[in-house]
Amino acid sequence: MKTLLIALAVIALGVPAAAAAPRFDASDGTLSVRDGRGTFVVNARGGIIASFARGRVVITDPVDGDGTGPIVSGDDWHKDRTDITTVYGGTRVRFRMIGGSFRIRVIGSGVNLSVVGRGTITLNGQGTDDDGTYSVNGVPYAPVPAFAQFPLSASAP
Repeated sequence: MKTLLIALAVIALGVPAAAAAPRFDASDGTLSVRDGRGTFVVNARGGIIASFARGRVVITDPVDGDGTGPIVSGDDWHKDRTDITTVYGGTRVRFRMIGGSFRIRVIGSGVNLSVVGRGTITLNGQGTDDDGTYSVNGVPYAPVPAFAQFPLSASAP
């Protein structure tokens, strides 16, 4: 009887969490950037987990309550630009947004991004021989280009 009650309690706790979890579908694309250097813009609906060694991130969350909102740690400073846009900067900064729409622009070095969703991506490396690497939808990693813009979806290159 005790085992049954514990199992029911675990299930009861899991139902609200599953209901609140963001929904991703098969048409979502993925982007991964490793040790990037330059400017990286993600304008999407989905989720992002990222960090950078040195730089700043401009986060715009246009719809309040449609996801987690920005969760940032390690920032040395931050400044609200508008009601929906905040800039965070420093060294060893980590951030994430899960669910909903967002526009994120990271300017820095040691940039690592993992994105799932639908939208548009802009990669703008600094033009050095080592601006990091990126992969879209699981294809092999390639050097970050001086400039590239493409859609983020399951059918993107």
